[in-house]
Amino acid sequence: MEKVRQWSWVLGILGMLALLFFLPDDGNFAKISVRYWDVVWNNKETGGIDKLQGRRFKIITARAEQTEISFTKKYDISRGNATLSMNVDKRYIMQRGRAGFYAYSIFERPEGWPGLDIDQIRIVYKLQQDKFQFMAVSDDRQRVMPTADDRSNGIKLAYPEAVLLTNPSNSDLRGEVDDKYQYSSEDKDNKVHGWICTKPTVGFWIITPSDEFRTAGPFKQDLTSHVGPTALSIYLIQMFVSTHYAGKEVGMRFARGEAWKKVFGPVFVYLNSVPSLNESALWENAKEQLVEEVKSWPYSFAQSEDIPSSSGRGSVAGQLLVRDRYTSKSLVWASSAYVGLAAPGKAGSWQKESKGYQFWTQANEQGYFLIKDVRPGNYSLYATVPGIIGDYKYKSNITIEPGSEINLANLTYVPPRNGPTLWEIGIPDRSAAEFYVPDPNPTLMNKLFTTNRAHKFRQYGLWERYADLYPDEDLIYNIGADNYSDNWFFAHVTRNIGNRTYEATTWRILFELQDLTNTGNYTLQLALASATNAEVQVRFNNQSAFPPHFTTGLIGKDNAIARHGIHGLYWLFSIGVPSYRLREGNNTIYLTQSRSLGTFEGVMYDYIRLEGPPPRKYWDVVWNRDGGKDVVDKLQGTGFRVITERADQIEISFTKTYNVSLGNATLPMNVDKRYIVQRGRDGFYAYAIFERLKGWPRTNVDQIRFVYKLQQDKFPFMAISDDRKRVMPTARDRANGKPLAYPEAVLLTKTSNPDLRGEVDDKYQYSTEDKDNKVHGWICNEPPVGFWIITSSDEFRTAGPFKQDLTSHAGPTVLSMFASTHYGGKEVGMTFKDGEAWKKVFGPVFVYLNSVRSSNNSLRLWENAKEQMLEEVKRWPYNFTQSEDFPSSDKRGSVAGQLLIQDRYINESLVRASSAYVGLAAPGNVGSWQKESKGYQFWTQTNKQGYFLIKDVRPGNYSLYATVPGVVGDYKYETIIKIKPRRGINLGNITYVPPRNGPTLWEIGIPDRSAAEFNVPDPSPTLRNQLYTNHTDKFRQYGLWDRYTDLYPNHDLIYTVGADDYHDKWFFAHVTRNTGNNTYEATTWRILFQLKNLTTTGNYTLQLALASANNAEVQVRFNNQSAKPPHFTTGLIGKDNAIARHGIHGLYWLFSIIVPSYRLQEGNNSIFLTQSRRLGSFDGVMYDYIRLEGPPQW
Repeated sequence: MEKVRQWSWVLGILGMLALLFFLPDDGNFAKISVRYWDVVWNNKETGGIDKLQGRRFKIITARAEQTEISFTKKYDISRGNATLSMNVDKRYIMQRGRAGFYAYSIFERPEGWPGLDIDQIRIVYKLQQDKFQFMAVSDDRQRVMPTADDRSNGIKLAYPEAVLLTNPSNSDLRGEVDDKYQYSSEDKDNKVHGWICTKPTVGFWIITPSDEFRTAGPFKQDLTSHVGPTALSIYLIQMFVSTHYAGKEVGMRFARGEAWKKVFGPVFVYLNSVPSLNESALWENAKEQLVEEVKSWPYSFAQSEDIPSSSGRGSVAGQLLVRDRYTSKSLVWASSAYVGLAAPGKAGSWQKESKGYQFWTQANEQGYFLIKDVRPGNYSLYATVPGIIGDYKYKSNITIEPGSEINLANLTYVPPRNGPTLWEIGIPDRSAAEFYVPDPNPTLMNKLFTTNRAHKFRQYGLWERYADLYPDEDLIYNIGADNYSDNWFFAHVTRNIGNRTYEATTWRILFELQDLTNTGNYTLQLALASATNAEVQVRFNNQSAFPPHFTTGLIGKDNAIARHGIHGLYWLFSIGVPSYRLREGNNTIYLTQSRSLGTFEGVMYDYIRLEGPPPRKYWDVVWNRDGGKDVVDKLQGTGFRVITERADQIEISFTKTYNVSLGNATLPMNVDKRYIVQRGRDGFYAYAIFERLKGWPRTNVDQIRFVYKLQQDKFPFMAISDDRKRVMPTARDRANGKPLAYPEAVLLTKTSNPDLRGEVDDKYQYSTEDKDNKVHGWICNEPPVGFWIITSSDEFRTAGPFKQDLTSHAGPTVLSMFASTHYGGKEVGMTFKDGEAWKKVFGPVFVYLNSVRSSNNSLRLWENAKEQMLEEVKRWPYNFTQSEDFPSSDKRGSVAGQLLIQDRYINESLVRASSAYVGLAAPGNVGSWQKESKGYQFWTQTNKQGYFLIKDVRPGNYSLYATVPGVVGDYKYETIIKIKPRRGINLGNITYVPPRNGPTLWEIGIPDRSAAEFNVPDPSPTLRNQLYTNHTDKFRQYGLWDRYTDLYPNHDLIYTVGADDYHDKWFFAHVTRNTGNNTYEATTWRILFQLKNLTTTGNYTLQLALASANNAEVQVRFNNQSAKPPHFTTGLIGKDNAIARHGIHGLYWLFSIIVPSYRLQEGNNSIFLTQSRRLGSFDGVMYDYIRLEGPPQW
């Protein structure tokens, strides 16, 4: 090796001289070499290949130990789209003692430049073909190569890059195929490659010490070295950006005006030599030099301020764990995972990201990783784990600053899974390499890959071997009998039937299914390693089903099949399979690749797994941190304990304990799920204790619930209330139906029960206010059995008595919702700060089962369930639970009083607050109870005289709140109320003074926190639910928001006070107008009224009460529709989504709008109410009540 190094300095000088002084415009080095950068670009007007000819030359540094020079090409903005809209600064560095030179380039776009697409950036070296004949890409891919003349004399194959060598200068190569794509490599493995000259014995290498400037992640494949089509055609390529093995999706797309800068490189062009021919010594020395360059990265000697040194960078460390409860009860180390930082995006978006920098590393056996020398900036952290499907993304963005050392500690990846594995095909490794790769056609071999079985897939023409192996029928794979290494072809391609004609192919998977579960869905996890102009259609037990049961749609342009890539871009489809599509015993899945325009159309599968249904009973929690991606935790118990075991009662506990060392990798809560069975009780009790200890990390919880999924062939009849009972559709009916505006709503087009055909089914149509949600469930006809959830108290529910939530719905599914953001939005979710301690008991609820002798009397089951509910309410609070966190009645207190109303403009005397809702909730502002979710709430309704008694209140500090039907606003008692065990508090008379500034001039609606009194239209005749055809809950029909456009196609609602009746003339929801093509426009309602005896001193008041708001802004103008800014605006408010979910109300809002008298006029007046937000159909508000008040009279 010493003799290798003795030549270093001389060769380095020669190399730099060639670069500096042999640069004629035609790119010919007079048989020395050719070197150029190029960019493949386009825009809407033009495009092409730009060789980046430098227009200016500058010496950046000229010292004895180092020289750095620059060639720049500036964009002329006056030329618009005629040229590449990019400034490029190409740099070269030569150092004394280094046998070679460094090359890098700075690409930049300032703001304001035209739009631009870039598909390729590279640096190319073309060596003399009569000198360089031996190429080395990796330890197992080295060989003597053909010349350009050999290729010119050969036979072109399916595409120009592939040539059959028929008369090569080296007879050993005769009959081989040469194709540059056979020498591609994944970027993570592409660190050094090059060529060896025999006389003199010289090596020419490109060394890439870092992948940070490359694109699309560590598995992106690209060209390395190859033989080209010209006289000087020994190619040595450094690919920085390309669409190879991915398609246009990984190209760089710049919007008009978008600013951008990126440094590509430096890479090291290394030259070495030995006294006599020894290819192995040159290659080994090049690898040693690679190790040295990697140690030196990031280089500190580059003179550009755009290349930060190590001290100007940061690092991220942590441990990645995998939680898959179906394969291990414990967290598993993410051994050998690839963990990386890339531009913020969605999970897996890194594989298509090309404009930013990426930094990847591989975790050790324990899942620990360290990503060092990261450029400052904002990133997302991503990971992919060998042997595990899907992609991980850390929930929060990561900001790297110079010198920062971020330790994320333990991170947990919960891969996609819905049930236990029934069978699987392949290995989830983002590749098809484990499948059957056939031998090539004997006349189309590359001998390098004949014995190199690991790269057998790089042989030419393997796609055509499918038609050879399956000439008449397609692949059939038997689960349990076949081996995917031998029986699963590596690529699902078309069949060539001659004359450039191809046909679609259908593969079959045969399997047996025992103990078919006819409730719930199975799941087919379908992971693809590559797709090119393909569509995979999936059918279950019916090859002729049309439309197919699932389709990927047209996907992919990675062309990996043609380019011997064994993988391209990764795709994952989690396909829900209703149990009725399967059957006990023999089953068949049909996979049809339906596109058949050419020979390269198809997919490569990565992994296929059939999962059984999830458990039929479970708790779950939807949680996130800092508004990141929601995570669903099924609260699988890790500990079991018998709490009580007596002849009359058993109580058992399943616990899930938080490991504080895991940080936010798992739900930072301890959960103790309890079940109680009592002798003589037809059912069981269920409750759970949730707890956070002091010091635990912050988190958000949006949903806590208890779920039961019953057998759909047994339970057809659902009952929620006396006037909401019906035969329900099955899951199969829904699957065969037509999805509507959102997945939960389906038009039933093909039903097992013909009476249901043409109806709409939507689980939100069966929501109920918590105060009314005491019992609901399902009835089985044979045997006649009822399954019910009885909720004896609302104390553990959230957001007050009017909070609406799901009950039962098609499935059949029975829910006990303890906390959710339904009909409230994120504002009613639970938010916990860092270190915040908390504990709450949810339940107990009673799961009740009853029966009757004959199915003819099955409705008696509902009546009996209501009777049982009354009995459970009387027993509350239960005294048999064994948790000290659930106090019995003798450890609770009570509050009593009389609520009166003082409204001097209506009655000079105090008025009794008849039927008012009075409650205790966590201390807060007036009305805060409707958004409060972490504490307990206790509500009651006053009698006609306004008297109330709130009993069985848990000890603690509360505020007392009230809301009175027919009266605007919210009441709050002025002082905190402290409840103690066995203590009754009597507040005596308390008085609510509702918002009012003057006498009522007119009003619209009833102040009852609801829009039910307004005009609720009939639904579209084709979108009905027959249950609500003649029903007081008409507002639960689907699609009523769209009826506004039908009723007001050209102009908006106009309401004349004194002439119109709000029951008929005031539409229930102020929504956008649908103008077609998913476009919506703002709407402006007008209130016309007469004003006599206008008072010019003092202010009027408009009381504007809203029953709901969703992504809405109400702008109010008086007598001037064009006023800018509006005279009043609510600002952007609300996320309750009650319009879409048939709720008739969501959260309550009250705005007391001061109206200066000069905005009004004697006689005719107009108030303009504009709902200005218009992103979709569901943007809008529901009004509760509007009142105009005159100026104060005293």
